[in-house]
Amino acid sequence: ARLGAPRLRRPMALAGARGAGAGVLRRGLGEFAAHRAAGVPLWMFFSAMVVLSALGYYLDQPDGGASAFFIDNKTRRTVHTTGVDQIRYCLKVVLLVVSVYIEYGILFRPLEALKQKKDVSRSTFVVREWICLFCGAAFVARVVLQMVFWSRIISWVEVFAEAGIIIPLSLASLGFGAARKRAAAIGAMEVVGLILFLVGTYLIVWPEYTRHLWKSDPANAGRLYVGGLFGVCRHINYFGETLSFVGFAMATSAWWNLWIPIVMGAGLILFSVPELDAYLSSKYAADWVAYTQDVQCQMIPFVW
Repeated sequence: ARLGAPRLRRPMALAGARGAGAGVLRRGLGEFAAHRAAGVPLWMFFSAMVVLSALGYYLDQPDGGASAFFIDNKTRRTVHTTGVDQIRYCLKVVLLVVSVYIEYGILFRPLEALKQKKDVSRSTFVVREWICLFCGAAFVARVVLQMVFWSRIISWVEVFAEAGIIIPLSLASLGFGAARKRAAAIGAMEVVGLILFLVGTYLIVWPEYTRHLWKSDPANAGRLYVGGLFGVCRHINYFGETLSFVGFAMATSAWWNLWIPIVMGAGLILFSVPELDAYLSSKYAADWVAYTQDVQCQMIPFVW
């Protein structure tokens, strides 16, 4: 009987642990959804964005060509010219700024409450919060900078689904993870995370900037840019995007925030790379064949 007793207790202990884990998850999700931005609960904000995204998909009228959901070949081919295009551009910028505001509120609003209660022990060490706010603001500034380089239109889905759901949800999750580690000292993981974020951001901005300069020369009109870091990897900027969010997640000290770069990387590999390849192979047919033969690495340098 004594030998059998631990075997009986073990399933009960496992069930208890699973129940406790589910309880923590429910409380965490409830706390997250209850956060407010300008007095609006996050659950209400995201619900409105879901409805607007569905409406945006109807208004965009995709042509059934290659698509990565937020952007498709039809969008890439259409030049930004009309007043409606400008409205979409401005709306995306506004929602990007709102994303940083949401992150700021999650990071620092509880801190203000602690100061009012004079709980100095929990409110003084905020290096992690500032690192995460820097990463969020730098990410949004980088996206706005990239938009300056674009001549294509911005779709309604890109406005409401990407800038209204995916980006604010990601920054809110990252801010929530960092806020739950409040008053804990930062360590090697957070420092390495910040470095990876900066390296990833460089791998996005520099290649796209050099391509922008090259394309600004009329002599290069109608030609495919294959220089710089694009000579190492065809979608080096997508790799930089994923790497930057691996670093961002590490900087929050919350391992579960790695869901963001995992989902992002999978989406880029499964949808964005094929969509962009279809567009480039159609627009730059001869150059594209030679380019893919010379640069066989698609997104992850020296791996794939």
